[in-house]
Amino acid sequence: MVGVMDCWTSSSELRKHVLNSLGELNITPSRQRGQNFLIDSNIINYQINQASIQPKDIVLEIGGGIGNLSKCIASKAKKLIIIEHDKRMISFLTNFLQDFSNVEIIQGDAVKTEFPRFTKCVSNLPYQISSPITFKLLEYSFDLAILMYQREFAQRFFAKPGTKNYSRLSVMINLKAICRNLKTVKPTSFYPQPKIYSSIVAITKKDDVHLEDNEDFSAFVRMLFTNKKKTIRSILFNIIKRKEKQNILIERKVLETFQFMDRRVFTMSIEELLQLYGQLKERIGEELWLNMISPNMK
Repeated sequence: MVGVMDCWTSSSELRKHVLNSLGELNITPSRQRGQNFLIDSNIINYQINQASIQPKDIVLEIGGGIGNLSKCIASKAKKLIIIEHDKRMISFLTNFLQDFSNVEIIQGDAVKTEFPRFTKCVSNLPYQISSPITFKLLEYSFDLAILMYQREFAQRFFAKPGTKNYSRLSVMINLKAICRNLKTVKPTSFYPQPKIYSSIVAITKKDDVHLEDNEDFSAFVRMLFTNKKKTIRSILFNIIKRKEKQNILIERKVLETFQFMDRRVFTMSIEELLQLYGQLKERIGEELWLNMISPNMK
């Protein structure tokens, strides 16, 4: 690993790198495909500072692109692991980061590729995979993630029960992590300029989450939020109707004794969802419970 080098010293330097790199790759960025490249050095420097990368850190970057962020991470971390899908970008990154001996580039789809061990994740995510990548990250152990999202997507992290942005993502990420909204990024920070604003978010995993059957709970929440404006009663009784056609019998009168039956899904807090989940699993029985959520399992 080479010694610590300065990151981007000015936006003009960064913009020059972006334009030269795109020219070398013969790429004309497309807004429709979400090909927007950071040209504001202050934003990248801010992300790196917020990540507080230490010499012991193994940093995961999802989508290295033309190395805007990679260069800065590699100069500070023990190791940088980049997962990049585009073979052209891999060739470019290999050459661009050739002075660093601490960089590993993995060719693959980050949604499908198993992540190696890492302590921090610092990425400007491709916005079209924001949801699956966020859920996937939550399955791993790490100290801190500094991620850029489309602002409207990031707002779901901080949505409260009963609001329009409250979703399955709101429930699952706040069950497992503490999120902080660090900074709003203007369209003028990118080339070409998108029509949307972006948000930089810090995610720290919680240490005190003790949910043994996380996959079942995740399937349960997915099932409910597919119809988040319906009542719990409506959703559960619709499931019973479908199961009765398969000769799987679930006693309706048992469900009527539960709390929250007249609540709409999007008004339920995490604590209430966990409570309802526990009641259903205990009172209906393990086998019937699995039959109820089986169409929604991974």
